[in-house]
Amino acid sequence: MRNGTGLVLCVLALLTGFLIICLGAFYLSSGSIFNCRGNLILAYLLLPLGFVILLSGIFWTTYRQASESKGMFSHVFRQHLACGTPALATVDRPDVYPPAYEESLDPEKQPCPAEGEAMDVPPPLYTEMDLEAEDDRDAHREAPPSYNESIAEAVAAASSQDAKRQS
Repeated sequence: MRNGTGLVLCVLALLTGFLIICLGAFYLSSGSIFNCRGNLILAYLLLPLGFVILLSGIFWTTYRQASESKGMFSHVFRQHLACGTPALATVDRPDVYPPAYEESLDPEKQPCPAEGEAMDVPPPLYTEMDLEAEDDRDAHREAPPSYNESIAEAVAAASSQDAKRQS
């Protein structure tokens, strides 16, 4: 009879907490419609109360389940301890690990580029529309202007705009 009563009380606590939360949410929504302060105060009191009752019901149910199943847990735990630690078969594979830092600095072990490839050749240019390489004939070979030239052009453009605004 004790187990049945405890189960009923746990379920009652869970349902009561849920219903109080729903009632508080209803008062909160109806308080904003009818502009009634009494409903808002009641809603703000019912919501935390409902959450506390719901959480206590959850923890109480969990505690009941754990205490009822304690015999099963201890039986499984004793069996596990009686078997001892199982022997694990492991294989040491040092070749799958990356090389040590000192080994990676050794110039003799650095990967070499294939024959005919140059180290300083940039990747090919691509167009904005697709990823096909552009022809070398279309590439611009002229150097960009120097910093002083670009500043002088910017100052000249700004002064011409100022002259247009003043006139």
